[in-house]
Amino acid sequence: MTTILLSYNEVQSLARKTACGAGLPHGVADDIGHAAVWLSARGVDAIRIVVEALGDHACGAQAVLRDQAAVDVLCCGESRQVSLHDREHGLLLIGLAGAAATNSGLNLAARLANGNVLPLAQVSDASDLIRDLKALSLLPDDGEPFRPGSPRPAATDTAAYAAALGLAARTYVPASDFSRARGAGAGTTDND
Repeated sequence: MTTILLSYNEVQSLARKTACGAGLPHGVADDIGHAAVWLSARGVDAIRIVVEALGDHACGAQAVLRDQAAVDVLCCGESRQVSLHDREHGLLLIGLAGAAATNSGLNLAARLANGNVLPLAQVSDASDLIRDLKALSLLPDDGEPFRPGSPRPAATDTAAYAAALGLAARTYVPASDFSRARGAGAGTTDND
C-alpha cells in the first residue's frame, strides 16, 4: 500500500471538498473536515474513512447525516447518550463527536462494551475505539486536560486520495469560454 503525507490543512480541505462532492450540505461538509483532522491526529487515515463513508452510494451520505444529527443531540443536551448502530461508519461518527467535543469544550465520551467510559479529549488512538464502542455520552465537565494528538497527520492511502479527489471534482465548474466569461478560473493572473 502506497501512502501520501498531507498537512492538517490539506486533510481538512480535501475531506470538506469530498463531502461537498458527495452532495452533503456545506455546514455538514465543514464538520466532516474537522472530524477528519481529529481522526488524523489520532492515527486514522481520515481521507480513507471519509471516502468509504461517502463513496458512490447514497446510504453512506444518509448514515453520515444521521450520525451528525446524533452528535448534535448530545451537544445541545437533548440526550445524555446515543447508541452506535452502524459500525460501518463508526469511525467517522467518533471523529464527528471528537471534533465537536474539541470545538465546543463539551465532555463527550465513548462508552465501551466493558462499561468503561473514555473521554474523547483523552483519546490518542481512535482506531482502537471502534471494536468496543457501544455509545457516545455527554458527561459533566471534569476538568480533564485535553490531549492534542499527533503533531503530524496520519498517512493517507493513495487510492483513497485519488477517490477523494474524484468526489471533490464533482463540484468543479467545467472549463469553457462561457464559464470563464462568467468568472470561473483564475484568468490570466492568479494574484488573489
